[in-house]
Amino acid sequence: MAGAISDSMSQVFLYAFFGLSAIHILGEFLNDPLRKRIRMATKPLLMPLLIAFNLTHTSSPNWWIVGALALGWVGDVVLMFPKIAVMFLIGLASFLVGHALFIYAFLKSTAFLASMPTWYVALAALFAFAAAAFFIYFKPHLTAENADKKIPVALYASIIVAMSYTSLAIVIQGAGSGVYFVMLPFLGSLCFIVSDFLLARQLFIKPFKYDQAIIMLTYLGAQYLIAQGYLAYPF
Repeated sequence: MAGAISDSMSQVFLYAFFGLSAIHILGEFLNDPLRKRIRMATKPLLMPLLIAFNLTHTSSPNWWIVGALALGWVGDVVLMFPKIAVMFLIGLASFLVGHALFIYAFLKSTAFLASMPTWYVALAALFAFAAAAFFIYFKPHLTAENADKKIPVALYASIIVAMSYTSLAIVIQGAGSGVYFVMLPFLGSLCFIVSDFLLARQLFIKPFKYDQAIIMLTYLGAQYLIAQGYLAYPF
């Protein structure tokens, strides 16, 4: 009986997450001030709903994943005020540590990359090149008031690509990784890279049409896919 109630509650939280995510994303297509009101009302609730879904969906949640989602919530809230320099740095730090927790979860799932093929180790060079390309693309735009953000952006590019690299190891190890849906964390990491690239382009180069809607769609997809990969069944 308790299990049935827990399953029912997890579905409520999941559908609430999907519904509120849809409202949030669709709200980004509207004009201000309604767009800002919807954003302010919905964004702080998205990660708590996803966390609640994870906690009620299983009796043994992966606490590294839950911790990363919680730090994502901190980043979501403070980055609602990106023009305030300290808020930007707090948000960046929250996501940096959150990605570090994802990486640790992925490493634990693969016995810290034990028994990985040689070609996977060599593939690290390609991912390192991707991180360097990310930073090099934005470096010319990190001037004036953004000049002090070169090191944070370089660190962030490195850790998000490292997160994607370690999540790929789960796919290679397959069922032996202890992750139920082995492709989902890697797909989530790719969504994260797209989302953060677009966010950096919006912040450091110039906004583009429907940028916030696309950024949030890929970001929410990333968080959901990674979290879902550690659950025994999807719904």
